[in-house]
Amino acid sequence: MPDNQPATPDSAGVDRTATGAIADKAQTTTPAATTPQTTTTTEATSPPSEDKSLVNQTEKSLANQAPPAAGDGAPDAYEAFNVPEGYILDEETAKEAGGIFKTMNLTQTQAQKLVDFYVAKTNDTLNQPYEAWRQTQQKWVQEVKNDPFMGPRLNHVTSTISKAIDVVAKNNPALAEGFRSVMDFTGAGNNPHFIRMFYEMASLITEGGHVAGRGPSPVGQQAPGQGVPTAARAMYPNLP
Repeated sequence: MPDNQPATPDSAGVDRTATGAIADKAQTTTPAATTPQTTTTTEATSPPSEDKSLVNQTEKSLANQAPPAAGDGAPDAYEAFNVPEGYILDEETAKEAGGIFKTMNLTQTQAQKLVDFYVAKTNDTLNQPYEAWRQTQQKWVQEVKNDPFMGPRLNHVTSTISKAIDVVAKNNPALAEGFRSVMDFTGAGNNPHFIRMFYEMASLITEGGHVAGRGPSPVGQQAPGQGVPTAARAMYPNLP
């Protein structure tokens, strides 16, 4: 019987051969079957960036952004903001805005950009009424020049109005000056209805112009006693 027959454990748990001898473990151990190893090649992939979230690999998440460098945030106190010449930034408004800028951790440069934006928009808002007034004045002036009555005689119309003002306020020059200033300030002096109405009234109170004669009377060219009617005939020319 071959020596390398498999051993079986007895009741005591000791491995014995078929003849009853204690099995030599060194002889009964068989080498484990080996499986040939195979190697597989996979394409290498770049691991996700550790400083970006898995959901968004293009930008850092808010919780994973680096804190600002020292000196990059809001200053302890903002310096006076620059504004255009002639523009006055209200002190209380600037103070209130500075508090908002500080909570946003804006630098002096960033805060100045917001102030520039505010000033530009404020100026646009303030200039809108004046721009509308200016365009209205231009429209009125053009209407007066195109008017068939006032346009061709504009110099005569304006001089008549000016003369009427001087006549009415001849004893009060300050009144005349103030009235002319009001016409300029309000723009009424360019309104076609105002000008025409003022001209019609001015024509009634200004002095009349030169009245040209039409030559001597025909009766005065006759010799005395020739064709000169009597007083009765002159008064009652239709009497028989």
